[in-house]
Amino acid sequence: MAEDTKPKPKFAKEPKKVLLVGRTNVGKSTLFNRLIGKPLAITSDIPGTTRDIIYKPVEWAGRAFLLADSGGAGAGDKLANYVWERLRDAIREADLILLMVDVKSGLLPLDEELARMIKRAGKRAFVVVNKIDATSKAVSSPEEFYRLGFEEIFPISATHGWGIGDLLDAIVEDIPPESVRRIKKDKVRVAILGRPNAGKSSILNYFAGKPVAIVSPTAGTTRDAVDIELDDMIIVDTAGITRKFKDDLAYYAHLRSKRSLRFAEVGLVVIDAEVGVHRLDKRIINMVIDEGRGLVIALNKIDVLNKKERKEFFAHVEEELKSVWWAPKVPVSALTGEGMDYLRSVLKGARSGIFKRISKRDARQLIEELTRRNLPPAKIYDFYQIKNLPPTFLIKAKGKIPDFYLRYIENALRERWGFFAAPIKFVVEVE
Repeated sequence: MAEDTKPKPKFAKEPKKVLLVGRTNVGKSTLFNRLIGKPLAITSDIPGTTRDIIYKPVEWAGRAFLLADSGGAGAGDKLANYVWERLRDAIREADLILLMVDVKSGLLPLDEELARMIKRAGKRAFVVVNKIDATSKAVSSPEEFYRLGFEEIFPISATHGWGIGDLLDAIVEDIPPESVRRIKKDKVRVAILGRPNAGKSSILNYFAGKPVAIVSPTAGTTRDAVDIELDDMIIVDTAGITRKFKDDLAYYAHLRSKRSLRFAEVGLVVIDAEVGVHRLDKRIINMVIDEGRGLVIALNKIDVLNKKERKEFFAHVEEELKSVWWAPKVPVSALTGEGMDYLRSVLKGARSGIFKRISKRDARQLIEELTRRNLPPAKIYDFYQIKNLPPTFLIKAKGKIPDFYLRYIENALRERWGFFAAPIKFVVEVE
């Protein structure tokens, strides 16, 4: 798996919460990505790209804090009011605010409104003046931003990294070194995938016990990948996947879904029970299998169906998804909580399936039994597992092994050892 093996910080006590606040397109997501060390928030030149508040741990000089990237203020669409409400809540929860502005635009009324909001909440704030690398195009100097009424000003370039060290030193100044512990690597990482408005963020919010992703009737509301660490798993809620990209932003969100899956162990594909299995759902399922991740399917919004409709829907699912008969399909309602505890246990169980390892002795014994019972088209002279994530088996044979015989082997593997929620792959070496 292409996962970053660098251990992530975990906090010995309640961590310091630092919130990035600012107008759209001042560079908050660029700074956020630089501080956490890898791109998570979608960044582009399109104002209002980041809509969710995303919490990630940051470690600096042996000290750790939580950094939150807020939705851009003044996004100019019908979600803007909701984003402002979320922003006010986040400011109240934060310990330190980074009010981000930029010298290219200068001091604007919206910067002053944000400063007033921070002062009303009684929060300490640093003013982070971005884009100092573009001083030739600037309409102001960093000193102008003292008018916002905060004493600590940090000129930076989020793109080039200038001034970031001084900013981080100031953030961690009052954090004790024992703030950092290491995360145990026993939590399943789950990427939540699905078409827009299938209920992915509602499932995430239910597991978290609080809203961590914007939930709205507007399809495609969630555009970022949002990590939430729970007691027993780490959930990644990804942007909805659409067939055609209406704009560059939708394309970025699609790439984010694939990228998040690569950093996960299990793909949770959410299907809307009101709509049924769509051909795009099948493409998403195939994407999970192609990436070699565990597959769990949540049949969401089951509460809207009566008993007869449920029976018809389950038959529809069985027919449409018969090629992935081995994948658990869990009827749930993120709204009422129906089936959600069971879904949670299924996700935890999927990790054992995707990492299951069979000894060479057991694998060879199985293939001997199978070939005696049903002769293969070509002689198989060795068979054993070569990796997991996903479970992958090497077949050494005198000739090509057709798909029907591979299915025969796969069914036997599942019957004997389960491989719960895991795709099984084969590599055939022909002598």
